[in-house]
Amino acid sequence: SKLNRVVKTLEGDEQKIYKMISDADGSIFQNDLIAKTGYSKVKVSRILDRLETKGVVERRRRGMSNIVVLKL
Repeated sequence: SKLNRVVKTLEGDEQKIYKMISDADGSIFQNDLIAKTGYSKVKVSRILDRLETKGVVERRRRGMSNIVVLKL
């Protein structure tokens, strides 16, 4: 599928974030990604921006935070 092809092109940090979301059954709070990776908010946000541009994930507002969902 198109998603699988895109996933194969992901770089280190993108791959790491993708795997974490995938391991969390396809959805995880952005704050949890920040906590688990130890990356800064800015770094996680930029990685998610790239993943969103590539059509891999989608961010949805949940109150004061974002939930990150894999686009299957």
